[in-house]
Parts: sequence; structure tokens; C-alpha cells
Amino acid sequence: MSTPPAPDGPSPLPPAAVAAAPEALFLVDGSGFIFRAYHALPKLSTKAGVPTGAVYGFTQMLIKLEQDHRPTHLAVILDAGGAGFRDQLFDGYKANRSEAPDDLVPQFKLVREVSAVLGLPVIERSGFEADDIIATLARRAVAEGRKVVIVSSDKDLMQMVGGDVRMVRAVAAGPQRSAMEDKPIGREEVIARYGVPPEQLGDVLALMGDSVDNVPGVPGIGEKTATALIRHFGSLASMLDRLDEVAAVPGLRGAAKVAAALREHADQARLSRRLVALDEHMAIDLELDGLRRREPDMGKVEALFTELEFGRLLERLRPQGQPAAGAVVRLGAMAEAAVAEGQASAAPPLADGAAAPAEGPRLQLSGAPPRVVLAAAELAALVAELRAAGELGASFECTGSGPFALLVGVAFAADGVAPTYVPLLHRYLGAPVQLRVEEAGALLGPLLGDPAVHKHVHGAKEARLACLQAGWPLEGVVGDPDLAEYLIDPARSDERLRRKPLGPIAARLGASLPVEERDELLGKGKKVIGYEGVEVERAATFAARRAEAILGASRLLRPELVRRGADRLLDEIELPLSRVLATIECHGIRVDTTRLGALGDEMAARMGAIEAEVQGIAGYEVNLGSPRQLQELLFDKLGLPAARKTKTGYSTDAEVLEELAEQHPVPAKILEHRGLAKLKGTYVDALPSLVNARTGRIHTSFHQTVAGTGRLSSSDPNLQNIPIRTEVGKLIRRAFVADPGNHLIAADYSQIELRVLAHLSEDAVLLDAFTRGEDVHDRTAREMFGVAVGEVTPEMRRVAKAINYGLVYGQTDYGLARAVGIPREEARRYIEGYFKRYTGVASFMERLIADAHREGGSRTLFGRFRPLPELQARNRQARLYAERMARNTPIQGTAADLLKLAMIAVEGRLEREAPTARMLLTVHDELVLEAPVAQAAAVGELVRETMERVHTLKVPLVVEVGTGDTWADC
Repeated sequence: MSTPPAPDGPSPLPPAAVAAAPEALFLVDGSGFIFRAYHALPKLSTKAGVPTGAVYGFTQMLIKLEQDHRPTHLAVILDAGGAGFRDQLFDGYKANRSEAPDDLVPQFKLVREVSAVLGLPVIERSGFEADDIIATLARRAVAEGRKVVIVSSDKDLMQMVGGDVRMVRAVAAGPQRSAMEDKPIGREEVIARYGVPPEQLGDVLALMGDSVDNVPGVPGIGEKTATALIRHFGSLASMLDRLDEVAAVPGLRGAAKVAAALREHADQARLSRRLVALDEHMAIDLELDGLRRREPDMGKVEALFTELEFGRLLERLRPQGQPAAGAVVRLGAMAEAAVAEGQASAAPPLADGAAAPAEGPRLQLSGAPPRVVLAAAELAALVAELRAAGELGASFECTGSGPFALLVGVAFAADGVAPTYVPLLHRYLGAPVQLRVEEAGALLGPLLGDPAVHKHVHGAKEARLACLQAGWPLEGVVGDPDLAEYLIDPARSDERLRRKPLGPIAARLGASLPVEERDELLGKGKKVIGYEGVEVERAATFAARRAEAILGASRLLRPELVRRGADRLLDEIELPLSRVLATIECHGIRVDTTRLGALGDEMAARMGAIEAEVQGIAGYEVNLGSPRQLQELLFDKLGLPAARKTKTGYSTDAEVLEELAEQHPVPAKILEHRGLAKLKGTYVDALPSLVNARTGRIHTSFHQTVAGTGRLSSSDPNLQNIPIRTEVGKLIRRAFVADPGNHLIAADYSQIELRVLAHLSEDAVLLDAFTRGEDVHDRTAREMFGVAVGEVTPEMRRVAKAINYGLVYGQTDYGLARAVGIPREEARRYIEGYFKRYTGVASFMERLIADAHREGGSRTLFGRFRPLPELQARNRQARLYAERMARNTPIQGTAADLLKLAMIAVEGRLEREAPTARMLLTVHDELVLEAPVAQAAAVGELVRETMERVHTLKVPLVVEVGTGDTWADC
């Protein structure tokens, strides 16, 4: 067993021993690559059903590494498992990690076989982690005067960077794309990313903790705070010796709380430091010269790659023009198509009559230097060229995002037209004289507003916002790689970014953008600049290549959409909706900040009263925001039974508190306090700061490409989470007000998901209830409890309602028992009784699960497909969760599509028949509009009629409409 490193981590690497250094050593983090490749191509397999996604991505990376760098010395490092020194230090180390998926386990053997035939040594040692093996070999190589390149995405290994050690980050594998980033990471890059040099990075990581490896860290300390502390004190050890100084660290937010957390968890921080430190002195018996790579035996390579159906990779390995040694089998139709499209072999079935995808064209960029248009005559000539082409890609570049971002420049690409950039608002010393937005609009407006000229953009809503802000029209948008990629596979979207970056889409289709995303252009942290500060030449290269990629990617994605039957979703729902959402965001909604201030004071007073009540019961001062103090109060002082244990003690989460509330009043008060604190911080205190100074309104942002079901989400603020039925929720809604002389109008689909369930399941009882216009919850209670009309008690209806809505979300007997407050066995009997009466629903739910397993996911009424790879998971809970999603998605997704269609139809009618009315918000199944008081009733009826007729179901769609001065009044 190796000796663990000292708590303060590794010392800087020494410089090279000699000037004429031996060949560089490349150390590949094989385990990291395998898992990343698996998640990039999770369902790729051979025709015989052998899973190969991880092997394919890993092999592609090795080939790319060989072709780009031609390393003479290289080793693939793997984790062999077995307990190491970290497991002895901390029982919970890596306890959060689940076992490798069943379809990944056999691929480790195949990875070793691929490495062997390619002539690459593989190093793995039981009880030694791959990171420590890499650190040890790197240290030894530098001592011998070698340069070292670590190929990995693991931030822990950045501790080794410096001197003669560089790191190349691995990115997700994908067909025909670079499997590595070209820019090596050195000492300066680590400092730019983390704010500290490599020798201090371990201290920062120790304070932050790591949920993946279950490194505890210090609760409440994130990256920014950890970086600030280590930069101030120099090291973790120094800081822990000077804890009295923490509260005085300049600029440290919540310094007093941070200091208290460090005092309470000092030992935990020291433990975490030992866990994240790399062991650079492991006993590994091998000579570095033995890591010289050998030339591959092409006969063995061809045999193995043929067996794995890696025809494309074999062609890349074989010298140009060299024929196959034997009959090389190209990748099977299903597997090769999956690789070509970056899809899993369990992708949704092709639309009727669609041909199976072949190895088709890949995305290609011209590489030609972009033109820069600075004069009106040049722009007029460009407009003529673009109009003649009839189809173009456009990239609108703005300062920031949202309805008030200023348009800085726009780039165009078209067949037969050189990629061109039109700068408009670049402002820096030495910037060229540019066309004004109004001048450019006079020439570009007729082109952009002409629906006969087809446009492709990335982020249709954002493009429309840019044009609206500039005063330009934008019609004829027929393609959007962001929306198309989301419709092909929602899991590819980035919830944090709220849309799919263009770079990975282009890479999946075969091209690499010179600068993939704006962060690379604008910088980060203190060095960030606005787009208007970017030199015109650099901005032109960035935007023009994006315009080219947008046009090409949109064209290549169209056949994929057609094959999956998703092209109508793009053309008839998502693209038209982007226009509606852009208009809504520009309108915004007025908020009464005075009312919010008064509400905030009331909530603060109530929170203070709750704190006083709890402290009165406890007999001492208690911080209700401290999990440790709540643990002491609930489990030590009050003697309540403890439930789940976490790394910081017994859990005090909402589920635990709800159970304890049945035994003592204090947990209920804590829950109330938490709820008030969350609503106060999220809405009451935050909303005034979001009011736009120019309009006096809040302009929330809506996102089309986040939810797997197709539902819209919103941010800044997120209006989806305002409680509907609580008193505080109503008071928050009362702060959303109409402009003077106007009323707000709220139109809400009544029980839309249950109506969708009735339509899809064709259950006789549900169809009858909705057709008759009955109270469906009353009807369900009568069916379940066997009582007559008028005999349903409130309790019976409450149970029936919980079951009706619980079914939509795949609720279990456990979930129903908790929701209704009844024993689990009783909840099971209720569910069984429901399905005996609603046999159509029962068989429909069974069909959904069977169809999802067969197709690899679930589909809405309008053809929206949601892949559910977890259906094949080894973990039972993951499978059950996926099956709940399989039941939920067709219902919730169809309801979401209906609302989107309603928004498009309502906006169209408002433009034609009520131009003074405006749509302001959409929340769940509700639309909020504004209209002059005299027209509000008529507009409400127009909206009701439009929403109820947007699509014909087997049961009527019903919309409830209300008007008033505030949202709550509606």
C-alpha cells in the first residue's frame, strides 16, 4: 500500500534536467475517456447486439491523438478497482457512485483489446487510482528530463500542471469530430480558470468538496469563496491556523457564516485535502522507455475492427489508397447510421416510408476569409447576392441577451456567396467607421422581412429579439439547429445554457468551428469584454463561420427530423412559437414594487414570529437555516426519531420534516419558515431588482429547449414555481398588475392533462365524464367508493383527485400515501380499485411502458419523442423512474404541445382582430394577457374560443377565463 501524500499536496514540479530532453510522454486518462464516450454514444451496438459506444468513442480519441501528435511514448491508464488509501481515510469515499451500467462493463475488455492491437501499453493496478498512477509517472518522467502531456478532463489532475507538464482536455466523443481540445493547459490557464496556481488548486478543491467522489468539503463553501480564501491565506493549512482572521477577509460575502462553517468543519476540510491530493510516489515497477508505442499490426486491427463494425475508423487508420486486406464489413446499417448521426441504436423508429439513413454528407465550412461590409454600396450588393441565392444562414451578434440587447453585427452565408460580416456597433480604439443600424436596416429590412427568402438561424427566438430591438422585420425562418437538435434528442440540450451550443452540433455533423462559443471570444472573469469591444476582424471570423455552420447544420438536420417524424413539430409549432415568445418577452408585465415591499415586511415578521416560537420551545436561540442546529434540536433536544443519514449528520430535508410534523409542532414550523424564506428570496425580494428601468416592467425569458416533455420553462424570474393555491402565492400574484386603463386576462385550460389522458386512453368512464361535463373528481370518487351522486364526501373527492393527478405523473402507492396522509396499504387498495373501474387507463399505461421499452422512449400525440435510456438501467430505481417518465411524457407533452398551438393561434387572432391586446405570460397551462378595460371581456372570449378549438380531441377542451386589475384578481 502506498503512503498517502501530505495534506498540503504536491510541490511544484522541477524543471527539465537537461536541455536535450528525451521524447515526451503522453498519459491518457483511459477511464475518464471510457465513461465520457459511453455517455456520448450510450446505445451504439453491433448488429449482433454487442454494445460498443464507449469503445468507439475511446478508439476515435486514440486515433485522433495519434494523427495530431504522433507520440513516441504513450500509456493508457485505467482504474482497476480495489480499496486504496482514500478508502482507509474515509469510509464514505466514492459512496455516491453507482455500479457501472450492464452494457458498459463488457466494453472495458474491448478497450484493452483495442489498445493492444494499436500497440499502446495499458497500465492498471488494483488499489491504485488512475489519477495517482498518472501523477506518479508524470513526476518520474519530469525527473528524467521528459516533457509530459496528460490527456484528461479531470480537474484533479490540473494539480500536476506546470513546468514540463501540460494537460490536454478531453471533450465528449462524437463522430468525425475532434476528440480533444487543441489548446494545451499550462500554469497560466489553470490560474485563469480557477484563480489559483496548480499547487494551490488542491486546497480549493478540498474546500469545495466533490459530490461525484463524495469528498465532503465544507458545507456552504463553493468555488468562488474557496478561491478567495486560498488566495488570501496562501494555503488551507495556513487558513485553518488563522480562523480568527477569516471574518475580516476583504470582499468575502457572508464572512461570519464562512468562518463559523470552517470552525465547525475544520477536521472535515483537512480530511478532504488528503482525499483530493494526488499520490505521486506510488510503487509502480516499470521503465518509462517501456512505454514506447509500437506500430499497430494492421491485420489484427482489421480483424478486431471488422468484428466491432468500426468500418469508418478502419478507413481512417488505413493509408490512403490502400485496399482492405480482406472483405471489410462496413458498419451495419443501424450502427453506422447511429454513428453518422451521433445517435443511439435505440433511437425512435423511422417515420413510415422513410429510407434508412446512409453514410451521407458531412458539414463542411469553406475556410475562406470572411468579407467585412462597411459601406452602403457594399451592403446593397450583398443583399442582391443573398436574394438571388434565395436561402441564407444568419448569425445575429448582440451585447448580452434578452429583449434589450443591442445588435452589434450580423453575419450571412449562402451558396455562391462569400461568408460576410456586417459590423454595426463595435466600439474600441481604432474601430473602423461602420454602418448605422438604421442605414443597414433600410437595405437589409426588405430582405429579412421577405418570407420567400428562407433563413436559418441558431436560436430563433433570440434572432427575432435582436431584429425587434434593431427595428428590423424577420420572416421566412425555416431552420434552427438549436430547435432541431432538441427535437431529435432533448437530452442533448444544456439546461444551464438553456439551449444547445452550436459548436457541439457542428462537431457532431463533422465540422469544427475555429471559435466554438462566445466565451472564447469575450474572455472570462475580470478579462471579459462586451461583444462591441471585439475587434471587427475577429468578430467577422467568429460570426461568419457561425453563419456558415448554421446554414449547413440546419440543412443536414432536416432529413434527420423527417426520418423521426419531427419536421412538422419544427415547422408548425417550435419555429412559429419562437416568434410569439420574442413578442411576449418584449412586452413584459408590470409589477407593483410597493406592494411587494409591504408583502416582504409581512413575511419577515411572520418568519421572525416562527423563529421566536421555535426558540421558546427549544429554550435557546436556534438558527433555522443551520442543518447542524436543527439536527441538535430535533433529534437530541426533542428526541424525535432520526431518519436518513447524510455526510453531515441526519437529514432534515422536507420529506423528513413532513413525517416528523405528525409527531411534534416544531417540524411544521420549520417547513413554514423555509417556504416563506424561499418565496421571499426568490420573488418578493428579487422581483423589484428585475424591473427594467426603461419600461417599468419585468421581462422574463422563456426557454423552448430545456424540458424533455416539451414544456416551456422561464428564468429571470422563473414564474413556474409561484404557488397557485397558497395565500402567499396569491399575494405574490397580486403584485403583477395591469397598466392604467387596462385589465389583465388569465385563460387557463381546465384539467387539460386528464382530458388528454381520456383522449389517448379512450377509457369509457373518463370519456363519458368529460363529455357530460361532470366534475371528474366527483365521478372518480363515485366509481371508486361505490356511492351515488350527492353522496361523495370531501375526503372521498380529495383522494380521487390525488389519484387522478397522481396517475399523470406516474405516482406510486407510496407517493399517494404521503400526498393524502393515509397508510401505504390503503393507498395501494385505492389505486387497485381505480384501475378496476378505469380499465382503459390501466391498459393504456401498460401499453405506454411496453412501447417505451420497444422504441427506447415515449412519444406525444403530435410526434414529439423523448428518449429514455434509463429504461435499460441496471439500477431498479432508475428503471422505475424512466417508466414513470414513459407514462407521464405522452400526457404532459401533449398538453404542452396543445398550449403552444394555442399561443400561436391566439397571437395570430390578436394581430388581426384585437391589436391593442397583448399576450404577456404563459405559466403551465395558463396564458396571461392585457387589454384595454373596454375590450377585456371581448378579448377574453376570443382567447377562450381560440384555445378551445385549437385541436379536436375525443373530449371537449375547456378554458376558464378571468379578468381583473391584478393577476390574482383574474
